[in-house]
Amino acid sequence: MTPDLIIQLIASATGTGGLIALFLITEKKTAARLENTRRIDEKWQSVIARQEKELELLSRRYEAATAKIDRLYDDNSDLRNRLDRLGTDCAVSSLMRCDCVACTARKPPFGTHNPTDTQEHENKQEHGHLR
Repeated sequence: MTPDLIIQLIASATGTGGLIALFLITEKKTAARLENTRRIDEKWQSVIARQEKELELLSRRYEAATAKIDRLYDDNSDLRNRLDRLGTDCAVSSLMRCDCVACTARKPPFGTHNPTDTQEHENKQEHGHLR
């Protein structure tokens, strides 16, 4: 073995080792990047899952509030209709009551009664029978 051959063998062994070391270093970096990406993905998946749960909760609360509002609108409409009927009944009652406070004949101020009944009623008032 000549010294040149020995130097060539050492250089080739060192050169190959350097390539192997370089290959292993880049492989470790790639593995570390992949692991880091996997962890980031897991964190984003947990954030997405948490947001989906919150969205579901808010959707249920929104549906409940909407149903309650609809129910309140229905109640409000029913109460307005009832108040309208009561107001109409009150107006009809006030129109149909007799002008005389202590009247026993109960002749309302207007209606389907005939004119002779109205004249008799007025005659009774004039003579003081109804007061």
